[in-house]
Amino acid sequence: MESTEDFGMKAIPIGEVIGADLTKSGRSRRIYIASSWKNASLIRAVAHVLRNRGHEVFDFTDPENRVAGIDNFVFRASEWPGKTLDEIDWLEFLEYEPTKRAFKTDKSGLDWANTVLMLLPCGRNAHLEAGYGAGRGKDLFILGDLPIGQYETMYLFAEGCYRAKDFRKLLDRLLLTKLQAEASV
Repeated sequence: MESTEDFGMKAIPIGEVIGADLTKSGRSRRIYIASSWKNASLIRAVAHVLRNRGHEVFDFTDPENRVAGIDNFVFRASEWPGKTLDEIDWLEFLEYEPTKRAFKTDKSGLDWANTVLMLLPCGRNAHLEAGYGAGRGKDLFILGDLPIGQYETMYLFAEGCYRAKDFRKLLDRLLLTKLQAEASV
């Protein structure tokens, strides 16, 4: 993959590092990406750009690049034995051991992070992750596009909301809000 352009975002070459070396300056963020499995390619592209900018990233789709100390378990509901997704009862699903392990892994990632980035469109799970993060005092940012007529009041919990085409503005904002937080200490 060469850039994020394939996902409707303004093209940012994956190899390009925009801005300062955040790792050396101590300004890097620990970012949990909340989204849908349907966005797996986008999640990986965004994670790659964020890592190139010096941030650490928890990407639930990519066990090979998992944060040290956090289980690299990846569970897909489609792997449920003997049933299709349409046949799984929600309470039965919560009792399934791989579901519990996936919850523990994702919660560990959320607890580790200081920032949650929710990529739209996404479902209930990602919205719960974003709400949990915001409730725990983590910076929340939302990136993506929704059709006209779809909106959420509670998106106002976010430090910032960005359309996909404004990905570069989000990258700049991730650095800016970190610098402002350091200046106020």
